[in-house]
Amino acid sequence: MFLALCHTAVCGKCCNFARLCFFDEGAAHKLFIGFCAVLLSLFVVTEVHAQQSAAKCHAELQHIQSAKGAGEAGKSRPEASQWQTIQRLPDYWNERWPKFSGTVWYKLTWQFSCEQEQNQPMMLSISFINMAGQVYINDHFLWQSKSLEEPLSRNWNMPRRWMLPVGVLKSGENTVYIRVEGVSELNPGIGLVHLADYESTMAKFERYWLEMRGLQTYTLCLEVALGVIAAFVWLFRRKETAFGYYALATLLWVVYTAMNLIVEPLFALNTINFARIQGLCFLAYICITCLYNWRFANFSALWAERFLAWLFFAFVLLIAVLPAEYTYAVLQSSFAAGIVIYVLNCIVYPVIAFRSKQPEAYCLAVLIFFIYLPLALHDCFRLYKQEGRLLFVYASPFTTVILASIFALRLTRSMKGVEHFNAKLGRTVEQVRTELSESLNQRHELELNNAKLQERIQLAHDLHDGLGSSLVRSMASIEQSRNDLSNKQFLSVLKHLRDDLRLIVDSGSSLDANVPDTPVLWAAPVRYRFNQLFDELDIAVRWCIPDSWQGNIAVADCISLQRVLEESLTNVLKHSYANSVEVCMKVENEELTISVQDNGVGFDIAAVHDSGLSVGLRSMSARLKKIKAELEVVSQPGCTRVTVRKKNHSFQ
Repeated sequence: MFLALCHTAVCGKCCNFARLCFFDEGAAHKLFIGFCAVLLSLFVVTEVHAQQSAAKCHAELQHIQSAKGAGEAGKSRPEASQWQTIQRLPDYWNERWPKFSGTVWYKLTWQFSCEQEQNQPMMLSISFINMAGQVYINDHFLWQSKSLEEPLSRNWNMPRRWMLPVGVLKSGENTVYIRVEGVSELNPGIGLVHLADYESTMAKFERYWLEMRGLQTYTLCLEVALGVIAAFVWLFRRKETAFGYYALATLLWVVYTAMNLIVEPLFALNTINFARIQGLCFLAYICITCLYNWRFANFSALWAERFLAWLFFAFVLLIAVLPAEYTYAVLQSSFAAGIVIYVLNCIVYPVIAFRSKQPEAYCLAVLIFFIYLPLALHDCFRLYKQEGRLLFVYASPFTTVILASIFALRLTRSMKGVEHFNAKLGRTVEQVRTELSESLNQRHELELNNAKLQERIQLAHDLHDGLGSSLVRSMASIEQSRNDLSNKQFLSVLKHLRDDLRLIVDSGSSLDANVPDTPVLWAAPVRYRFNQLFDELDIAVRWCIPDSWQGNIAVADCISLQRVLEESLTNVLKHSYANSVEVCMKVENEELTISVQDNGVGFDIAAVHDSGLSVGLRSMSARLKKIKAELEVVSQPGCTRVTVRKKNHSFQ
């Protein structure tokens, strides 16, 4: 920037110099003086920058030592003879003192030097302290955790930095003491320690912060947003179980990550119990992740799901029951089991996705197999070597966005499927509506034709039972007459036929007709017509008709029963050759009974029925069926009885 400004100034002066040389020598002299001043300023600035660079200070790590805490409580700084030299950082003291929980001190000796008098502060940084700790420099207290006793503060995933003012470090040897309170089950120790100028130390600290906290926090926010969306999708559409399992897996991962980021203990949980809960959350997260992967491809394996459930509950039981000295082994085993399950799922899932024939399952399989699987293998190897720089913290934000895109593809395909189904349903409904309209029209036409046919059949029955009976009576009367009929007698026969025809016409409008006041009046027309013929044929007739209805009876019932009675008496005249007839009507047990019995020759009921020639019997059966009555015919030589029964009659 400064050189660019100088270049601009020089160029401007040169242009002015050219103009002044052409017009004025005094102006040229002034331009030369200004140019010399610019060169002098540039020289002075360069010299100052060189002096400042030369004044930079340098701190070199000479050796690292470690020792257990001394004193009665085991917390004090060790004696000089107790220190043990270690080769490198990060350091985990389980390698030297297995199963030791308590206080361990670290002593870092630095050689500090400045070419000139120190004129800028230095910075000290530590990548992590597992778990709580204190920091001293040259016996001066610098920092300590909030809680140095159970429940311990949690600094294992928290980088620290401190600015060291000018004068804190002395020229020559300087010592940094770090007190660490740790638990053997959680691999205690310290991370990398840097003592240098602000720029270089801050760059390393920012990298540690990004890996341990920054990226995890960003990913946590993305996961929460995506998990909430998935939860609402599952709540409003329970068939999408993959989103429900993903929401549950996200919840477990959020809890696990939040426990990584927490610096101070929660709910007064000691370090071991905190680690137990976190380990179970990790294993549960792995199991639920497998389930949502499978459901995303519409895959279900009951035996595998039961295995995951039993495995999880087995580790819950082990962690809850086993003593504290076995906690480290159980936690390591649960972590290893989760990693093995996850890797196997990553390997097998492409086959599951291929069988599902779903594009979003293919995309998820590519993400799992080509991104998640290599990351898992790489980071597991780094963890096994107790080395940092895990790649998943860098990849998580990007993979979360990719996963959100896959979920969006799933929802888009579902919505398109619903839209396609609605369109198809609309076309189907329109087609069914058209077919139904055509069917209703056809049905209406069939009903009209059926009504016409029923009217014709009814008219045929009425003509047969009414006018036919009258014709039979008239024919029988004429046959019995010894002399030719006079005009008056012939006119009387025609009037009877006219009356019967009029009765048939009136019965067609039976809704407007009236019920006879008594059964006697109901039977009177039939009795009047047939008594004369029976007298001429020397047939004795006995009528047993009650004086009152003893209840209510419908008009249609009266007409139908009257037609059946006429047809029965006509059959007596035509076929029976009887000399005695009895007509009875009675009501017993809420049942109306009308019977016609004669002492004629009888007939074979089965033969007549099978021949299909008995129009009268079919007509009577059809009429009685309409009024929910039953017809019973019993016939043998010397006795034929026709009985009509109407149950649940309105007579009380």
